[in-house]
Amino acid sequence: MAFSRHWKQASGLAAPLVLALLLVFAASAPVRAIGPDSPEVKQMVERALKWLETQDDDRLGGRCLVGLSFFKAGRNRNHPKVVAALKMCETSLNSQADSLDNYSLGLAVMFLLETDPERNHSLARRYVNEILRKQQRWGSWGYPNSETGDTSQTQYPTLGLWLAMNNGIEVPMSAIDRDCGWLLRTQDPGGGWAYQGTDPGRFQRVAQNDVRPAMVAAAMGSLYICADILASTDAKAKNEKSRIPSALRPVGDPLEVKQQPTASTIDGRLLRQGINDGNYWFTRHYTLNVQDHLHYYLYAFERYQSFRELAERGSDLSSRWYNDAVALLQKTQDAEGNWNGTDGAVISTSFAALTLLRSTKKTLATVVAAKLGDGVLLGGMGLPKNTADLQEKDGKIVESPLAGTIEDLLTTIEKADRPELERLAESPARWKLDRDVTRRSGEIARLRAVVASGSYESRLLAVRALGRVRELDNVPVLIYALSDPDLRVVREADRGLRFVSRKFDGVGLPEEPKPYEVTNAVAAWKVWYQSIRPGGEFLD
Repeated sequence: MAFSRHWKQASGLAAPLVLALLLVFAASAPVRAIGPDSPEVKQMVERALKWLETQDDDRLGGRCLVGLSFFKAGRNRNHPKVVAALKMCETSLNSQADSLDNYSLGLAVMFLLETDPERNHSLARRYVNEILRKQQRWGSWGYPNSETGDTSQTQYPTLGLWLAMNNGIEVPMSAIDRDCGWLLRTQDPGGGWAYQGTDPGRFQRVAQNDVRPAMVAAAMGSLYICADILASTDAKAKNEKSRIPSALRPVGDPLEVKQQPTASTIDGRLLRQGINDGNYWFTRHYTLNVQDHLHYYLYAFERYQSFRELAERGSDLSSRWYNDAVALLQKTQDAEGNWNGTDGAVISTSFAALTLLRSTKKTLATVVAAKLGDGVLLGGMGLPKNTADLQEKDGKIVESPLAGTIEDLLTTIEKADRPELERLAESPARWKLDRDVTRRSGEIARLRAVVASGSYESRLLAVRALGRVRELDNVPVLIYALSDPDLRVVREADRGLRFVSRKFDGVGLPEEPKPYEVTNAVAAWKVWYQSIRPGGEFLD
């Protein structure tokens, strides 16, 4: 697995990282935001690059990682390490194409399209063709002649194909469908993934052997990438597909190779469920401190979190995990500037530097900027048809708040199709209650009923609407919503409780809470509510 000398499988699970917990009744202490531009992070990266200046790696993937580290840190294309990686990319397909591993193929595409996409376009296309040639029949990438797919090896070709498609290189949709299908079929019932996936051949999960954090991060990054591709391309064919009765749409073997040039055959509900379950897995098993392939894992986690932030449109989930990663890497950086790990010092140091630099987030920012001119935005959402509704906020393109009434919202929840609900759920839309007291009470009662049932989007919209009305009667419903299975609903309910209570620091519920942290938050909010309304009743 990863970049061990012979790309061998890692073994062992991490000892959980011990996290300090705040008392639920105490106000949350402000945490200083740390980012790639923070002095301590810049210092670590510069020390790492200074050490890498004197090092080399004889593998294509390793050399591309080193070159990417320098380029992402702001060195230009003429830097010796960037030039060395490019030269190896130019010769490797001619001299050792059959022996190139999947890690190197994916990383070569990444390097070529990150550093100079116009100049390297033709060469990157050749590497894409090699990636497609080595894709296994069931959709993953793995060891030659192996009967199982490899979660670790699949992540880099997946990212490489995504970059290729965003740089005008044609990739058959059937390849992405098969990739996504394999990831969904090999997801453990608990939401995680193993190193070698056990594929049941159908979309019914079976237990996976040896689920571990690094593989869950790798798979989740790949799943988010597939979701972005499939949502974007599916939108183009949605009108034609919707005209065909569902009973007449083709079904068949999910392992069958199908030529689908524009539309995806993946069920969006399965994809959303897979992503939700993977995110929930990390709420129960979050750790960054693993025994083997630590730096490989950190880089995979950074990629997963970057695509997740993009999919959740404006959410910044980085504060906790990034602070943890910085603290961990500060403690373990060698005096000479490198990090030592299972994958060897050169690769481990490159992974660590790319993590500290938020490498994937930088890539996404570049791709988004390039796509905005065409009216396309990542996450499969696209720009709204009425671009007059766009505004810039904190360096991001967002939609201006939509005007409407709660009655409009309730009508939408009851009658709109899933895509429209999804768009509303991910927009900053706001709604106003009726001024008439009687109608207002009725609207609130209907919203409360939605919180207890309906789709994720409906629940989220109802919680968001209730959370923006400063009425204490809504508190029991918002507390009830804290136990929602979807974390996005939980976060919205917590924001609503902070607004209604004017306790803007809340009760210490973290962004990625574990089940017991949610239980503690529920208890704390109940104590607060009963202090305001003794004898107040709650929903079960």
